[in-house]
Amino acid sequence: METTLQPVKTIPLQRLGGAAFMLGSLLFMVNKLDEMSRLFLGRAMPDVISGENLLLILVGQVALITGFAIYYRTYAERASRAGKNALRLFCGGGILLAIGHLSFMTSLAEVLPPVVAATLEAIFVFVLLGVALTCLGLVWFGVLNLRQPVIGRWRWLPVATGLMGAIGFFLFSGEQINATFLFFRTLFALGLIGLGLILWLERPVQTD
Repeated sequence: METTLQPVKTIPLQRLGGAAFMLGSLLFMVNKLDEMSRLFLGRAMPDVISGENLLLILVGQVALITGFAIYYRTYAERASRAGKNALRLFCGGGILLAIGHLSFMTSLAEVLPPVVAATLEAIFVFVLLGVALTCLGLVWFGVLNLRQPVIGRWRWLPVATGLMGAIGFFLFSGEQINATFLFFRTLFALGLIGLGLILWLERPVQTD
């Protein structure tokens, strides 16, 4: 009597990337939940993610880097040359942003040698550069996507998300966190979660 081996089911790459993208973006939004509660609801609450939460910060940044890498891999093969360049700006900026957030690990800096700790603080510049590249690339990709669709759903979402991020971070950010900045930052984070959901729902490209 012959036996046949059943093929092992694997998680499609775009679903893995979509889940990672949503998780990292969710943690990005939750990072300011205490400020949102204070400014929107008038209630103080403990900081959900602080510089002491090394593992949580690391998980969030690894999830974002994974999500951005798979996002690029999924859509670059469908995009035009200009679309690929826009995706490089968006995803490359997102990865820089994730790396730059390691500078918020305050408890890690306390145990590192002074030279290494100073280097960790210096990579905060990656946050500023990463935000600029992410918003620019996302708006560019979003405009191209409206003209020649690349993503399968909610084709307006990339450009809307990029605009929310640009408005929030470049028009309303400052030394003191304000409600307007948090409003647009939250919309930006929700947009990123939506982009991760779209990636999760995408079907792999069928090749001959």
